[in-house]
Parts: sequence; C-alpha cells; structure tokens
Amino acid sequence: MVRPDELKDKLLADSDFLRGIAVSASTGPYKCSQQVAQLRPDAIYSVQTSQDIAIEDIYPANEFDARFAHLGWPAPSALPAQPWNTLNPGTQTPPSSNNWISRRMVGHRWIISIRIEDLIAIDPFVEAVQDALKNSSVGGKIQALRGVFAAWGEMIPLVAVVGFSLAATGTLGSNQNLTGNASTFRPPDRGPDIMQMIDHSLDITGTFERRFESRIQGGYPDIYSQSGFNAWLTNVCNVDNSPTWEVVKVNQAAPITSLLPERLRKQIDQLFSYSNLVSRSPSVGTQMPFGFDGASLGLRVIKQINIWHSQAAGIQDISFVYTNGAVAGPYGFGRNNPNQPYDSFVLAQGEFITECFVWHTSSIICSLQFVKNTTQISAFYGFQSSLGDPTIFTTGGNALMGFSGNCSAQNLIQVQPVWRRDMSVDAYRSIATATVGVANTYLFNDFQYLCNPANSRISKMRFRNTASVVAGLQITYSCKLDGNEIHQETPVRGTDAGPVDTWVLAEDESIVQVKGRSSGAAVYQLEFLTNKGNTKKFGQEAGEAFNLVPPKKDMVLYYLLGKSAGYVQSLTFVWGAPPL
Repeated sequence: MVRPDELKDKLLADSDFLRGIAVSASTGPYKCSQQVAQLRPDAIYSVQTSQDIAIEDIYPANEFDARFAHLGWPAPSALPAQPWNTLNPGTQTPPSSNNWISRRMVGHRWIISIRIEDLIAIDPFVEAVQDALKNSSVGGKIQALRGVFAAWGEMIPLVAVVGFSLAATGTLGSNQNLTGNASTFRPPDRGPDIMQMIDHSLDITGTFERRFESRIQGGYPDIYSQSGFNAWLTNVCNVDNSPTWEVVKVNQAAPITSLLPERLRKQIDQLFSYSNLVSRSPSVGTQMPFGFDGASLGLRVIKQINIWHSQAAGIQDISFVYTNGAVAGPYGFGRNNPNQPYDSFVLAQGEFITECFVWHTSSIICSLQFVKNTTQISAFYGFQSSLGDPTIFTTGGNALMGFSGNCSAQNLIQVQPVWRRDMSVDAYRSIATATVGVANTYLFNDFQYLCNPANSRISKMRFRNTASVVAGLQITYSCKLDGNEIHQETPVRGTDAGPVDTWVLAEDESIVQVKGRSSGAAVYQLEFLTNKGNTKKFGQEAGEAFNLVPPKKDMVLYYLLGKSAGYVQSLTFVWGAPPL
C-alpha cells in the first residue's frame, strides 16, 4: 500500500512543478523541457487537493507582462530579483497604451507549496553551471550561463496550482469589452477552429484587436477540437488523466540559482555584480574631476552617438542615445546651442562599439573615431589635421557604454571611456601602441583597410627609395574572409615624389621590430625586422634613433596610424596579437 507521503512525492515528481521557466526577449516566458530540481530526503511541503474552477481576468501593464499572465505567472516586477537583473536596470518595458487583458479558466486539482531549502538542483544542471563558469572572460561566462538558463530555466515555482486551463490574451479596442459576439464564429461547415472554440468557451469571441495564440494546458487538445469543451472538461477532470495536468498558476517563485550550492551562488552573484560588469579606461585631455559619468544611467546599450564638432574647434560635445530611450548628454556646447547641427553614428540591433580612437592634447579632445563589433569604422569627427596624440581605447573587445569627462562652453575637454564587460566580440586581438614624431597635419588611420581585423596582416609595403625623409609609404593588408584572401591597399602616406620600391612579406611572415630615426615633425628613416630575420630599411640618416619592440613576445606589427603631408611626420605603431 502506498503511503500518503510517497503518493505526494510521486505526484510532485510526475508533474512539471520541478521544471523551470526561461524567458525569451521576443516571445516571453516558456516552460523548459527538463526537470531542474529534486526533493531533499527530509523535505517538508504541502500538496492539497482542490476541485475549484475559476475564471480570472488579468489586466497586464504591457505586452511582456501579458505573456507572463498568459502562462499563469505573475508579472516580472512581482517576481524575486535575479542576479542578472543588473544587465537590464530599471523598468525595461514601459506601460502600454494598448488595453491588454488575459482571460483564463483555471481548474485547480493540486495546490503545491514548498520551500526553496527543500529543493536541490539535479547534477546535470550543476555541472552545466560549473562548465559555464570555467570561461576565461566575463563576457564568455555570461554568454555560457545564458545558454544554461535558456535550457534549464531562470525561475522555479514554489507555490503553484497544478491542473488545467484555457487562456486567451490580447488587446481590447477603445470601445470593446469582454462580452462575446456569436456572429464572429466560423461557419460550422468549415470545420473546427480551436482558437474560436476557446474564445467561445471563455465568452470573448470577436473581442481582441490583437492577440496571442490561445492556450490549452492539461488534458488532450484533440478531444477539445474534435468533441468540444464539455467532453474535454469531463476528460481532464478524471483523476486517471492526472499525468496531463500542468502547473497552470504560479503564486510564488524563486530564481533558479537558489537551487545551487552556496559556492556557485556566490560566484554568480559576483559575476553579475555591477562593479564586475563595468570597467573604465584611463582618461585623456584635461586632468580634473569628472563633470559627468558615463555609467550614471546603469548598464545600457548604445543606439546612437551624436557628435558636435568642427574643423575650427575639434570635438565640441557628445551625447549617447540608448536603446531604451535614455539619453546621456550633451553636456556643454550641444546643450547650450540646441540648434547647432551634429553628426550621428547609428548602431543597428546587435551592434556595439568595441574601440575608440581619440586624438587629444592636454587641454582638449581634438578628434574621434569609433569601431563597431562588425568592424565598421566611423568617419573622422573633429579636426582632420591636428596636433593631438592618438590613444586607442579598447578593453578585450567589450562594449562601450559611454564617456565620463568634462566639457567647457566650447569644447569636450576630457573623456574616459566606460565599458560593459558582459558584451564582447569573440575574435579579439590585444594591442599595444608606440608613437614617434610630433606634428600638426593630416591624420590617417589604417584600421579601415584591415578588412577582417581578426586575421589581417601586413603583406606588402611600398615606399620612396631615396636617401630622404620617409614618403610614398603605402601598406597592403591581407586577410581571409569566407575562405578567400582579400588584399586592401592604403592611400600613399607622404606625397613627395621619388622612385618607389616594394617589399613583400611571406604569408607566415610578420614584423616584430621597428627601428628608425625621427626629429620633431619628420620621420626620417624606418627599418623593419621580421620573425624570419629579414629586414627592410629606407629613408635618411638624420634625427634621433628609436628602437621599438612589442611589449609581449608573440605580438606583431598590426597596423599604423599617423600624420602625413608631403612626407610622413608622425607614426603610431599598433602591435597586436598574431592573426587568429
């Protein structure tokens, strides 16, 4: 004979109570297909039988809440906080102007109540979390955990009704109510329409302007479609069909991470802590306390960057527009001159900024360029020719969140890029830079010629072959894209005339050392040494000598920035990890 507590255990195990729900950004919550928890041997919980059948009308604030109501769950704002809430601060879905309503018929058969401490995670779920946390980067850990939670769930019910339900959810027009209208039914000779049948059962036919797919939980939908509501209800109420009963209403839930051992919970809490998700680069420009903070609005995703700039003043102001409608800036010139035009760099869904090029002096920000995770680079903003030194800001392929800094009445005078570490590109090459020469002339940036920065390499170099200052410098960058080798040439850097020579590097050959001579606003001589021991030297024996090697042994010369007119006046050598 089965003891009552054994029967309760079996009822709980056979139901979907021990499965979690995950949340899709596009379609809302969904039940996961596998059990994520099990009872502790000494668990204390309650399973009460019930014969109630109730009709519920729920008025969600917006479509996202409506999708939870449609499944029988509370609105997200009524659920306990989860560690990853820091990724989406504040209210993510504002109240809707539509009149959302969800009508549900809920048949109660069991009311289950359990404490989170009476549940433990099953081993495969724990192992999946452990594997995700082995990733080396913050972004990698978070991306892997997203996959785990999508498969196993984000929340698990604690107090819930198990039984059966019919649900229809949609929006009402301004002059509509929930009273049904029989004239909207399909003619009988066109066969059954299960959505209309559910609407008829719930007395809401012809009501909704927009709706979700009607939902049956529990029992056999084919009985409903073939024999109607009464036959389905009689069948589903039969205790012999209890294996078809489902969790149809959740009154209390807990984050799925509550099931994990304390050690893993602490690791996840630390991973999603705000201080761990935000990083800051050094500031450039005027060194003073910040007047604005690029992280003041929390973790946001940039939709558009607006830049006020001119050839006469450089960068005058900046603002960031985020995907949720929030705006940071402008802070000075743009705020005080609202009718002044500005340029915008727009990001599509899924795009983010991974690198910022900033030319600056000790007092102002001269020029800016941004690079997306798609490798698209923006136009030059600000001075096209400048005395400013370049700084490349990037943090392991992470996503830019904004700028901290300061503005005067006429200029952006200080910036500090702020990054979110949960968003990053997979293919990233760490970099380091070294600059020779000081000049106030036309800027160039070879990044736009890399094609595929992940595996781009310097494959050929042309140069003026005279005993004069360096000119006629033209680099060919080669990369592999979709199985094809692509070559891109830069414009000629330094336009002074003279005979030109060409140096070709082998496919597995890279520059690992740069020597030369420079003085003031002129690069007189360059000498390159490769990993194969080959060298190429050109230019003039004048100025002071320099000898540059990358800070890490495996780094190679990646690409160049600089300033040039008739000859090359300044060069920034960008060292990078080897092509991926």
